[in-house]
Amino acid sequence: ALSSDQQKALDVHNNKRKTKGLKPLVWDAQLAKNAEEYAKHLAQIGKLEHSSGDQRPDQGENLASASGFNTPPLTMAANMWIDEEKNYHNEPIGQGNFGSYGHYTQCMWKSTTKVGLGSAKDAKGSVYVVGRYSPPGNFLGQKPY
Repeated sequence: ALSSDQQKALDVHNNKRKTKGLKPLVWDAQLAKNAEEYAKHLAQIGKLEHSSGDQRPDQGENLASASGFNTPPLTMAANMWIDEEKNYHNEPIGQGNFGSYGHYTQCMWKSTTKVGLGSAKDAKGSVYVVGRYSPPGNFLGQKPY
């Protein structure tokens, strides 16, 4: 069974997907394990840095970090990503300010079916959250839905 944080983070994705008529994502334990392993790496290096494509074959990736908060980390990250909806104006990927909406469009990608999130804390108490998505989204020139 999923933890309450895992379930809430999944619900944040799927409640928003439903508003666009998209199929719900299914939680995937292997993606979550990959995500947590990479979150531990980010906590060690102390910064957000995407993994290379060959480190995550056929997986999309969302990242977030925060410090000094007490919300469950996965739910917090999912909300941060979905909140980017306000920056997305239905443009093809690569147009507009992709950096301000790309997490949202990965969450909402129509052909993505599975998701897993993981988190890790660093020594200073900052938390790093990684989301992994399969199949991946955000293809240049395409739209999420």
